[in-house]
Amino acid sequence: MWRSRSLSLVVVLLCAACGTSGPKPIQLGLPCVPGNASSVCASGLCVALDDQSGFCTDTCTSDDQCPTDFLCQAAGRYGRICRPLTGCKTEVDCPSGHTCNPDTGNCYIAVSRSLCSPCQDGKQCPEGGACFSAIGSGEQFCTTACGAGDSCPTGYSCRDLPVGVEGALVKQCAPDTESCNNGRTICAPCLGDDECGGPFDLCVRNVVSGATFCGRDCNPAKNVCPTLGCDPLTLGSAENPDCPAAFSCTNIGQSDDPTVSGPFQCVPNSNTCEGYCDQTDNIGQLSQCGLGKVCSGNVCTGAADGRMCSPCTDNDDCRRGGFAENRCIVNNCTNCPFAGESFCSTPCADDAACVRSFGAGFVCKPVTDPSAPQRSYCMPQRGTCKSGLGRLGENCSVAGPQDCVTGVCLEAGLNDFCSGPCTTDAQCGDTRFRCCEESAVTGGYDCSPAHRSATGPLSGTGVCAPIGGLFGDDCAPGRAPCQSGTCLDLGTARLCSVTCPAGTCPDGFACRQAVGSDGTTQVAVCFPNGGGKAGADCDFGPAACETGMCIRKDSGPICTQGCTGDPDCPEGWICEVQLTVTDQSVQACLPPALTDG
Repeated sequence: MWRSRSLSLVVVLLCAACGTSGPKPIQLGLPCVPGNASSVCASGLCVALDDQSGFCTDTCTSDDQCPTDFLCQAAGRYGRICRPLTGCKTEVDCPSGHTCNPDTGNCYIAVSRSLCSPCQDGKQCPEGGACFSAIGSGEQFCTTACGAGDSCPTGYSCRDLPVGVEGALVKQCAPDTESCNNGRTICAPCLGDDECGGPFDLCVRNVVSGATFCGRDCNPAKNVCPTLGCDPLTLGSAENPDCPAAFSCTNIGQSDDPTVSGPFQCVPNSNTCEGYCDQTDNIGQLSQCGLGKVCSGNVCTGAADGRMCSPCTDNDDCRRGGFAENRCIVNNCTNCPFAGESFCSTPCADDAACVRSFGAGFVCKPVTDPSAPQRSYCMPQRGTCKSGLGRLGENCSVAGPQDCVTGVCLEAGLNDFCSGPCTTDAQCGDTRFRCCEESAVTGGYDCSPAHRSATGPLSGTGVCAPIGGLFGDDCAPGRAPCQSGTCLDLGTARLCSVTCPAGTCPDGFACRQAVGSDGTTQVAVCFPNGGGKAGADCDFGPAACETGMCIRKDSGPICTQGCTGDPDCPEGWICEVQLTVTDQSVQACLPPALTDG
């Protein structure tokens, strides 16, 4: 019923390293097959990366408990484990589009990113900043330098963080939440694993409904069957202390064999996350349950205490929970689908007060009351509490603006998201968003310097758009969509790029032909320099090739190049139609004997 969204990608990247293990115990750092009796680690611990691959390791509390070239790092339910320290010495050790920092051994894409952007190395971060790895989640993001008298942006604080190879403590601006992109709780909607909790919490998909939500890493050995006839490996009813009530620790791997291990995630027994909640504060309950509802026992239920958007028939209904000034508002709009709807509302001084209390999408409007002086009250911008409950950043691909409490849905490829009107960044009420001009051409947004100042759109009015998505930013599933609409898949990484019809690209990038998201359309995009020539090894996938074209050969995959005839190819090669490793039919150069060993 449930599957990991990114499992197939992980299998493609990792299973090439998995093979049949020998009879001897496998040493630390080498591949192992979870649950396979013939693939036994000397340490007894095989950490599963998916249902067919993993690596042998051991638990630890500090780096000095691990062998040389290993680091002691957080790993979800496994606690802290020894991870192999992989790295590069020169650029030939890195995949296409990456360069090598020999001081750290990191392969990284030579782009500049901002505070809280994902990173592979500190050279991608602002000067004086660092690429910090969060201890709890393992998430890597850029921090920026700060001093005793320096202030950090709202939501960040200046702290001593261990950075660099030696781990020296340096003052850096870092998020108060300890996470920039991770941290979504179980059952939160997601697009990719990057959004969810810790390093082993996955974005899982219900294969029947297609809904995707964050799971939670769990240990199936803790499963307890409360009733007879319960199988703790295959059920959907076992209790597990790692999971909330009404959730089970379930194998979401591709294999239906219960003896094949993992990955295991907490998923709802009802096979749906609809109505689940775990927030107790007003804003949290509002974001999870919607307007006029409360979270009780992890279930969203209708509120009856007079809070904002509670249903009502008179003012007394809105004062039951101690909301002495709340009143029952009736929508008296004409010729609208919400005419006659009544709900409780809170008095306000201005729009900003409503946004602070209930989030973007609420406005302060005057209400006529024949029995009392006119006052202003908070209400959803669309005038209804019954539909359009999508909050800032939530998906609105189904019904468009009607999915959103603000009535504003911005186009962003296949995953449109709810936004809201604004004039400054502060009005978005979320440090992950900023105020940019709305693009009448694309239906999206434009945050380019030609249309935006340091605090808001130059036109004076705009929409809340996610921070990130600029040229060079990470655009893996779960990240902010690229503002250019072009997410370049390098095989080993994804980054925002731009089309280049004029053949002009930033330093370090070249204009190359690539295949569009439909698998057939050819587009010219700015691609980072680097990669192998025709005949070079491309075990990394197409990203290891200068041309982005990788074909199969019995001795292993090799890079090739496009052609129109034999003269376009290296000496001895011929030009023919061939399938690439991604099963695309291309006119490409082939070596003299494609199947020689």
